[in-house]
Amino acid sequence: MTELLPNFLIVGFAKCGTTSLANILSEHKDVFVSKEKELRYFSYEYLKNFGYNGPGDYRPKNRVVKTFEDYKKTFKYSKNFKCIGEATTDTSFYYEKTIPKIKQRLDDPKIIIMLRNPVERSISAYSHLVREEREQLSFEDALSEECQRLRNGYEFIWGYTQASYYFHPVKAFINNFSNVHIVFFEDFISNTEFEIQKIHSFLSLEDKARISQSHFNKSGKPKNKFLNRLLNRKLWVKETLKKIIGNKNALAVKEKIQRKNLRKIVVNDETKITLYNKFKGDITKLEQLLGKDLSHWKQYEKIIK
Repeated sequence: MTELLPNFLIVGFAKCGTTSLANILSEHKDVFVSKEKELRYFSYEYLKNFGYNGPGDYRPKNRVVKTFEDYKKTFKYSKNFKCIGEATTDTSFYYEKTIPKIKQRLDDPKIIIMLRNPVERSISAYSHLVREEREQLSFEDALSEECQRLRNGYEFIWGYTQASYYFHPVKAFINNFSNVHIVFFEDFISNTEFEIQKIHSFLSLEDKARISQSHFNKSGKPKNKFLNRLLNRKLWVKETLKKIIGNKNALAVKEKIQRKNLRKIVVNDETKITLYNKFKGDITKLEQLLGKDLSHWKQYEKIIK
C-alpha cells in the first residue's frame, strides 16, 4: 500500500501570507492541506534539545509533530486527493537541516516559497509576537536583543531580521528540488486570483476553484487583551465555532473580530532605513538568482536620498 504523504510543501517564509495561501488552496476539491499549520516535523529533531526557549514558545512546541508515524497520520484522510500538502514556515529558516530530511522522507516534492519585502516581514514578525503577548520590548530594543535571543534557543519567529534573509535558503531549495515556485506577497495581496491560478497550474490542477479573498493571521497590538487571548489561545472557542458554522466560516469570523481588535504597529523611517541597509545586498543577490526586478522593495532609497 502506497503511503499517503505530501507531494507539495509550503516551506516559508513566516509572515509572508502562507496561512492565507494554505487556506485558499484547501478550498480546491483536489487539494488536501493538513488541518494544522506549522507541523514542524522536519525541524523538530534539530530543535528538540535546543529550541523553544523564548516566552510562550511552549505553545508552538506543544503542537509539533515529533515522529514520522505521527506525521503520516496527519495525511491519513488524503487518499482521494491529487495534491497533498502542508505549510511549515520554519522549514526555510532551518533549511540546512530540513532539506536533507525532506529529501529522505518525501524525495522530491513540489516546493512553494512566499517572499515579502524583508523590512515589512521583520515588522510583521514583531507585531505577531506583540499580538501573542510574548514580546514586551519596543521594536528597536527587540532588534538589539535578537542575536542573543536566538543564541539562547528562542523560536525562529524571534529572528526578526535573521528570518528575513532569503537568498541562501531560496537558492538551496532551487538547487535541491526539481520544482520550486516563488510567490511574492505583494503580488499575492494585490491580485490573489491570478497568483492562485499560477499555483494551481504549478500543482497541475485542472479545475478552477472559487477563490476566497480572505487574508488570515493579521498581526498588531491588541486593544482588548482578554478578547485577544480568547481568539488565539482558547482552543475550545475555535473548536466550538467550527462545529457550529464550519471551519471556513469560523476562520472568517475569528479574523474579522481580530482585525477590529488589533492596532497597527508603526515603525519610524529611520529604523526602516537601518533595516533596509541590512537587507540591501541580500535583495540584490535574490534579484540575480530569480531574474526578478525587486525595485518595489527598495522604496527606502527615496527616503535615503
